Amino acid sequence: MRADDLPAVLRIQREAYGDAYQESAGVLGRKLQLAPEGCWLAEAGGEGVGYVLAHPWSDGAPPLHTEVERLPVGAEHGFVHDLAVSPCARGTGVGGRLLARVADWSHAAGHRGLRLVALADAVAFWRRLGFSGIPFRLPEGYGAGAVLMQRR
Repeated sequence: MRADDLPAVLRIQREAYGDAYQESAGVLGRKLQLAPEGCWLAEAGGEGVGYVLAHPWSDGAPPLHTEVERLPVGAEHGFVHDLAVSPCARGTGVGGRLLARVADWSHAAGHRGLRLVALADAVAFWRRLGFSGIPFRLPEGYGAGAVLMQRR
């Protein structure tokens, strides 16, 4: 993913989540700037149809809607900040392929596994992909029912 892919990322984010969970171009761009090796845009027919933004992280979850200043040194996990697929590409395997790329990146980086915050309506989806919940009080903004999850 490159900085000029951010308009496609913002479009996919809007299509996937509606107005409920929109993050700014600044927040998403900062993740890309800090960890470009963990960010990918999936395309079909020259159009962006899915994306994943991931970066190294240690314990817990970063605050939502916040530009991270720097990544922790010696991070133990790859953190999937967001994985979204446009409705037109759901069921085509795009999400699974993006997650596989992130898992490969995280493994190659020497992380102990992947972590993410599953919003309440996505917990079952992430469980099907091998993630399990971790007891942790999440920062404000993730919403009721959100769960910190990991897969080793």
